This record gives sequence, C-alpha cells and structure tokens, in this order.
Amino acid sequence: MPSVYLILILFPAAFIIEFYTGRFKYRFHPLNIMGRIALYLEKRFYSFSNKFISGVFFNILTVFTITVIYSAASFLFINISPLLFYVFSLYILASFLSAGGLRHESLKIYNRLKNGKIESARKNLRSLAGRDSENLNPSEISRAVVESVSENTGDGIGSVAFYFALGSIIGLLTSKQIYPVIFFGVLSAVIYKTVNLLDSIAGYKNKKYEKFGKFSARLDDALNFIPFRITALFMIASVIILSIIINIIKKKYNKYNIYNIKDAVLSFIKFRKNHPSPNGGQLESVAAGALKIKLGGVNYYGGVESRRPVIGFENYGRPNPESIIETILLMELSSIIIAVVYTAVMLMIIIFR
Repeated sequence: MPSVYLILILFPAAFIIEFYTGRFKYRFHPLNIMGRIALYLEKRFYSFSNKFISGVFFNILTVFTITVIYSAASFLFINISPLLFYVFSLYILASFLSAGGLRHESLKIYNRLKNGKIESARKNLRSLAGRDSENLNPSEISRAVVESVSENTGDGIGSVAFYFALGSIIGLLTSKQIYPVIFFGVLSAVIYKTVNLLDSIAGYKNKKYEKFGKFSARLDDALNFIPFRITALFMIASVIILSIIINIIKKKYNKYNIYNIKDAVLSFIKFRKNHPSPNGGQLESVAAGALKIKLGGVNYYGGVESRRPVIGFENYGRPNPESIIETILLMELSSIIIAVVYTAVMLMIIIFR
C-alpha cells in the first residue's frame, strides 16, 4: 500500500500540469462534460412554475449526479488499477485549476494590444470575461483582464486548493490508507467546482435567472467566502515578495511598476466590499492597490448597463496593457504560495495526526 505522503505530490503535480497544458481546449474536458450535464438538467427544471424552488432542486440534483459519476469512476479505476486511479485523480484535479489557462489567454490579449490589434483583443477577451467587449478601448480591455485574472485566482486556484486540502484532511483523519484520502480530496474539489460551474451557468441577475439561479449564486458565494479571504492574504504576501524582488532588480525590470505593499493593504481594507459579489472584491482590491489602478465602474452584459463601485483610491491611474503582465505575475506567485501552504498544512496533519 502506497504511503499517505503521496497526497502531498498530487496538488503540486496537478498545478504544474495545468500550468503547461492549460492553454489546450478539447471537447471532452471534464468541465465541458459537467457543463453538459448541468445544461441538460437546467432545461428539465426551468419549466417548473416556482423558479426558486426548481433552481434549488436543479442545483442539488446536478451536484448529486456529478458526485455519483465521479465516485463510480473512481471506484472502477481503483479496482482496475491503482495507477489508473492516481492518473484519473490527477487529471480531474488539474482540469479544475486555471493558472496556465489564465496566463495564456491574458498574454494573447496583451500581445494584441501591444501590436495595436484592438479588434482582435476584443474578440479574445470574450474567452476570459463575460462582459460585452465590442466597444472597449485598450484601457477598458486591460481592466477587464486584470479583474478576471484577479477574481479567477480565487475560484480557479485558491478555492480549488482549499477544498482539495479540506477533503484530503478529512480523509487523513478518518483513514490510514491513501485511496480514501485522494478520493475525498478530489471529491471535495469536484463538489466545489460543480457549484462554481452552476453559478456561471445560472447565477445571473437577469430576468431569466433572477429567481432560478439565486440559490446557485448564493451557494457559490458561501463556498467561496473563506477561501477567497485566505487567498487575498496570499496575494498580499505575493505583493510583498514581488516588491522586494523588483526593487532588487529594478534596473532590469524598470518597465514594471514597483508593487506597492502599503496601498495593497489599504485598498484591501477600504475597497474589498466594493463589488456585486461578496468575494470578488477581496482579490480585485489587492490588485488595484498593488498596481495603483482603478478597477470597477461601468460594464455591459448583453447590452444592459451594470454600474459597479470603483475599487481604488482617487489618485490611482487607469489600467494599461502593462497592468496585465503585472497581474499575471501576481497571480502566478499567489498560486505558488497557495500550493506550498496547503501542501504544508496537509504535511502537518500527517505528522501530528
């Protein structure tokens, strides 16, 4: 029987795999399969008269269905070959992470903007942010990328790591075998990512989903509440590290701003609630202060205007293409810290359990 210490390898390995392969898109990606299941069930439940109640049952049944499918597949692979189970678990976990995908999509937009290809940058933005992009100028495109990368550092990395670690710890405290530990760790991430996916499908405040998607949106907010705030602290730690590093080698990297530690903290304290979501502002406020740029403001979704509170102090400037690179660096270092810290927590549980 393999040692439970194997669990310490799983998340870092998944992170590295996704970082270098996240750019690739394919039809049978686990999130695509989960999305198809969710859309199928949405069509069945949306026809009910009471939209809120039907939305609750839609959410619960979708989570249950995907949980059963994952559990059945894990049981099958364990019985066929433990190695197959390890590979399957690693594959599922890597598919839920997004550091590499965020980096790839953001750099595409950055390169389009630097080459003056504004229309192409607007089209590329659609794969990263849900807002209307047809009339955005370079600064607004840059703002959209900074906001998307900042927020996705939470639900695409920080929250996945949090729930994987939580499930793994439950496994470690209830079993001395590696299989249940891995199973509960990945299962916890599966449940979280399903809820997060349902929010992206039905959690909109529009006429169609205002009642039907309300439970999905609130449940996603609840699951992200703790991990987003932890991730914000990791992001502030990243600001401190990047500020020190770039101060040391600023002659070589003088095109980058010196990440501002004081403003990152002050912006977080003052503006973290300036967001329609109770969680999104936690990370955007750190990025705004670190880069001394204003986020938030007016967006359009399906032609409908959405006014958001501004995140950032009055003397802050507007985002520009270089803000994208600076945010990518912040996301990457935050992701590394997340991987290291949560793995260290699991190691401590193994040692002292």
